[in-house]
Amino acid sequence: ALPFFFTFALRAQDENSKKVEPPFEVQKAFEKDFPKAVANWSIDYGGDNRDQLNYEGDFTQNNTEMTAVYDTMGKLLVLETSLKTNEIPAKISGYLAKNYPKNKINTAAKVTTNNNAITYEIGITINDRWTDAVFNKEGDFLRMVQKE
Repeated sequence: ALPFFFTFALRAQDENSKKVEPPFEVQKAFEKDFPKAVANWSIDYGGDNRDQLNYEGDFTQNNTEMTAVYDTMGKLLVLETSLKTNEIPAKISGYLAKNYPKNKINTAAKVTTNNNAITYEIGITINDRWTDAVFNKEGDFLRMVQKE
């Protein structure tokens, strides 16, 4: 299954923009994982059929924007850490410069799943469509994912 794809700039949706209070299990797990952080919570649906209720906590830690995604039982599924352009691994920057020289990088994130799989998602615009270029932890290109 494809890992979760998140983009800070595309988060605001009507149902997700309401203030969300996650269940006790999620709050407790977040407090344990990020003791000094305060999150703004939203609901998202994951899984192959987009039918798995998840809670996304957006927060800042050490001046870095992050998103932690938990299932309803408080299991951390995904941690997304935003990256500055100069923090993108050189191999990825080189690939984008060669293959998409006119496409500006809008966002960049390191995504770590609960089984420690790491990908990098670099948000660019192609033909007026927001697209994530996805790379593995070694910096090898995997796929393009168009956003709605």
